[in-house]
Amino acid sequence: MVATIAASSLIALSNTASAADRTVTVWTPHTRAWQVTEWKAAIARIQAANPQLNIVLKTGMDMSVSLKAIVANKSDGPDISVTNGNGNMGWFCAGGEGIWQKLNTMISSKRDGINLKTTFKPSANSATISGHIRCALPMPGTEVFAFFYNKDLLAKAGYSTPPSTTAELLEYSKKLTTFDKDGNILTAGFVPKSGYYGWGMESMWLGQAFGARWYNANGSSALAIDTKWAKMLNWQKKFIADVYGNGDFEKGTKALTKFNAAKGGEWGVKHDFITGRVAMKMDANWMAPLYCTGDSWALADTCKYVNMGVTGFPTDASVKSTHSGAGVVGYPIAGISKTTKNVKDAWIVLKGLATDVKLSYAYDKVGGAPSPLTAAAAKPEGLPKWYEPFYSVQNHPKSIYKLMPNTGEHQDETILATLMAAWQDGAVTDLKGALQDAASKIDQIISRNQVD
Repeated sequence: MVATIAASSLIALSNTASAADRTVTVWTPHTRAWQVTEWKAAIARIQAANPQLNIVLKTGMDMSVSLKAIVANKSDGPDISVTNGNGNMGWFCAGGEGIWQKLNTMISSKRDGINLKTTFKPSANSATISGHIRCALPMPGTEVFAFFYNKDLLAKAGYSTPPSTTAELLEYSKKLTTFDKDGNILTAGFVPKSGYYGWGMESMWLGQAFGARWYNANGSSALAIDTKWAKMLNWQKKFIADVYGNGDFEKGTKALTKFNAAKGGEWGVKHDFITGRVAMKMDANWMAPLYCTGDSWALADTCKYVNMGVTGFPTDASVKSTHSGAGVVGYPIAGISKTTKNVKDAWIVLKGLATDVKLSYAYDKVGGAPSPLTAAAAKPEGLPKWYEPFYSVQNHPKSIYKLMPNTGEHQDETILATLMAAWQDGAVTDLKGALQDAASKIDQIISRNQVD
């Protein structure tokens, strides 16, 4: 594992004394040594091309710290701030003016604008819009959420290919799941239960598998309107009953709850996918090196721990023609603070960082994080064959994160995950009413967080 550096790492690069009048401060959450090295190098390249600027990079600055500094209009706050994931975008972008600048005019400028369609991959472009406002550009460090499967366990059950539909996922799981003499689960085929790793993101992953939409065109929650959510939840309940309860939902959910309580740690070799307690799961590209080598930043051709395959999510038959091969894709993003006194120069730096092929490619080489740039290499030389499907998932036209209004960090997912947890435990009897209640809670949060 690479070493980390102090959170206050700070550099300032300047070629002229007069550059101090044109200072641009960049805050990023990055702390790993290789990441900081690459960000410093990117800043140096922008500085060399723009000697009139004084560019200051401050690393280890969590996005919540950036948010507070911008809201407080601190004189030493960032001109540009970087988040470490798409789930935080609503904090910075959505609602009125937000706390990041709108980028439309800068992007469309004939002199120093940027062609989004030719510069960034489609999923990267969609990831920079919140509440119909584009206030960010994508940064390297792509998250690709795909379907992982243990080839050895599938082969033992007689399968040479992964399931492609949610119906097949259920049938595969029946054959892959084993029990002891007391009815306790020894190996689970797939766990559709919220709270089993993934910190509630199962709601987003399973929603994508059914082609469900999170928000309506007017930005309101679609949980109660899009019938695919109810379809997904009913499938989840049937799955638990059929796979783990031999048709008895109460029996199945009790067995699965007990199984989940004994899961291994998420960040080490005791993880259930590594030990073989679970045969298939949805997860992120940044977990793949851990499953392969036991090290989160070490890819290898031959995996020491799991002989695994990667593909897009199994999909409901109704959306197979459009969604087969897709997953969920998100990006770190960066924007210009609403309080900056130097918008023009900040745009120069933001655009420089977003389009720096060397910076983007560095993330790809180290741990496999497909570049958001169309100009970057499709994939690094020597990348393990088993890892290549992440690039296909990233480039699929239906692979998106989701529209991100200002609900706070992952709050919409948390509300749905809470509903899923109650539903899967048998505590919800009125699904339609529960979905309406969840939608109302999300809409209330959005309403409260609107920024004028």
